[in-house]
Amino acid sequence: MKLTTLLLSALVLGTSVFAQYPGMMTTQVSSNPEGTALGANETLTASGIALGNRVKMRGYIDFILGYDDYDSPVPGNSFQDEQFNTSGDVDFLFDFSPITAEAHIRFNADDNSSTTFGGSGKGVDLEQLFARYNVNDVFNFSFGRQLTPLGYESDESTGLNSVTTAYLADKIVKDLTGSSIQSRRNYVDGVRANFNNGQFGITFGIHDGYWHSDHFNGDDLALDIAASVMIIPGLEARLGYAHEEIEDGASDKDISQFNMWLGYNPNDLTLAIEYDNFDLDYFDDEYWSLMLLASYQFTDWFAATLRYTHEDYEETGTADHDSDRFTFAFLFSITENFGLNVEYSTADVDSTTVGDYNEFYIQGLISY
Repeated sequence: MKLTTLLLSALVLGTSVFAQYPGMMTTQVSSNPEGTALGANETLTASGIALGNRVKMRGYIDFILGYDDYDSPVPGNSFQDEQFNTSGDVDFLFDFSPITAEAHIRFNADDNSSTTFGGSGKGVDLEQLFARYNVNDVFNFSFGRQLTPLGYESDESTGLNSVTTAYLADKIVKDLTGSSIQSRRNYVDGVRANFNNGQFGITFGIHDGYWHSDHFNGDDLALDIAASVMIIPGLEARLGYAHEEIEDGASDKDISQFNMWLGYNPNDLTLAIEYDNFDLDYFDDEYWSLMLLASYQFTDWFAATLRYTHEDYEETGTADHDSDRFTFAFLFSITENFGLNVEYSTADVDSTTVGDYNEFYIQGLISY
C-alpha cells in the first residue's frame, strides 16, 4: 500500500509540474561522443564554475526518498524500509599545465550505510585526490587516489541513467559474508600510465589495494588494465582486467575481475551491454553478471530507462544465488540544473538465504 501511494504521488507531482512549465531545459540530453574518454585528461575539458584562471568547481546535491520491500526466505528476516538520504559532491579541478589535479569530496548528511545510495555513513569522505602529468597530447601519468576504470556505470548520480546502479552484488556479498567489500566503483591509491588519441584509449595502474586492503604490505598489491576503442562515433567497446594479491594471515589469496562492455549512443538513444566475471579466491567463491540497458531521451525534459541485470553468485559448499533484476526509470529535467527522477526496481532472487527485493525511489538532483 505504501509503495502504491508513493508511486501515485510521484506521477501526480510530475504531471502538475510539467503542465505548469512546458519550456523546460535538460541536462540529460544524450550526445554522440566522437572519441573514448578512457586515459584522457578530462580535467582540461570539464565544465564547471571558474574560480579564477586555473581552478574550476563543479558538483551536485542529491535527495533520495527510498522504499525497500525485502522478502527473505529466512523466517523473521523480511522487512519494509523507508529511507531518506541527502548527499552532495564537490569537485575542484586545477590546471597548471602540463600538470593538472582534481580533488573530489563527498558529503553524506544521513547515517545511512546502504549500498543503494553509495554511502558509508554520515560524514565527509575524500573520494579522489590525484595529480596528472601530461607528457604530450596523448600520453600522461596520474598518481594519487583515483576511480577504478572497470565498469560501464558512472560513480556519480549525475552520470547515471537511473537512480540506482545496476547490481545487487554488494548487498548479497554483505549478507553472505559480512564483508564490506564493494565490487565496483572503488577509489584506490596508486599510479597510472594513460594513453588516449581519441579513437583508442588505454590505462594501466598499480595500486595499494582494490577490494580488500589499502596499504603496500608484502603481497597486498593490485593492478588493473583497461583498453577502449571508438569503433564509429557513438559505438564504444571496452575490455578490462583487475587483480589483487591478498596476504591474509598464513595463506595468500586473491580476487580478480574481468569486465567488458559495448555502448552505443547515437544522439537520443543509449544502448549498452556489460559482462563481469569475478574470481573471489578470498572467499573461495565465484560471481558473474550480465547487464542490458536501453535509455531514450524523448524530449528536452523527459527520458526513460529500461534495464535488466542477471547475477550469479556461487558460494563454495552451499547452493548458488541467482538474481534477475528489472529497473524502470523516468528522468525529468525541471530546469537545466535540477532533475526529478523516479525509479522502480524488482529483483527475483533464487537463494535459500537471500530474498527478493522491490524498490521504489524518488530523487531530486541539483547540479552545478
